[in-house]
Parts: sequence; structure tokens; C-alpha cells
Amino acid sequence: MSQVQVNYTIKPSAEYPHLAWIDLQNDGVLHECAIMRREPSGNILYFKTNSLDSIDKRRLAGILMDRNARNFQLWDLMANKTLGNGVNALTYFHQLVKQLTPTGKTIDPRAGQIGTGTIRTAPVATNASETPEV
Repeated sequence: MSQVQVNYTIKPSAEYPHLAWIDLQNDGVLHECAIMRREPSGNILYFKTNSLDSIDKRRLAGILMDRNARNFQLWDLMANKTLGNGVNALTYFHQLVKQLTPTGKTIDPRAGQIGTGTIRTAPVATNASETPEV
């Protein structure tokens, strides 16, 4: 997988897999975030951990300390975990997920928009005599 150029600061946690400190507003303030999934286009699906109450923080910590936590993306770990309240972890935490694009824009992945990374397109010809060479 090739590296995608990003326009934000991200520092992985030394303590847990899938946690990172991210400058979400490009203002020099790092927020602790759970990284659900990294996409090939450079998008990161995440949620801020400071929005969790103590029960949800314990639930997340239990998932992050699982023996398979370093082998799979958090999205996949949660998809296969049932919480103590009987709800699937992915279903429960998905409501908090935001998407960070490579340009540093935060969007709601449920709002009918996606981050595309950098898309290169061929030049558009204005008339038939200006057909671009391929």
C-alpha cells in the first residue's frame, strides 16, 4: 500500500494499539482518538475518546487489550465483539465515528459524502480538436 500525503499531525499512542493523538482542527491541539479503520484512499475513520463516559472507556480498553488487537483493525475487532449489555461493539461505537480526509477535513460518514483522497483525472477537451493524448 502506498503512502498518502496527509495535512494533519497524528502521533500513535505508545500504550495502546488503535489510539492516536490527532490535530483535528489544525490548531496545534492534539485529541486522543480511537482509529477504527485506515482506508487506502488515506481516510481515517475515528472517534474522540474524551466523549466517552467511564463505562464506555472501560469497554474500549477491554477491546484494545484483546490479544488480537495488534493483528486487526479496530473496526474488525469491534465487529466480532459483544459488549456486556448484549450489543455488538461496532454497532454501539459506530454512532460516534467521524471521517478524517487526507486534507484534514472532518466529515460525518453517514451524511452522504466521502473523502476521496487525491484523484487525478485526464484534462477535459473543450472541442474535438483538443482531444488530450493518453
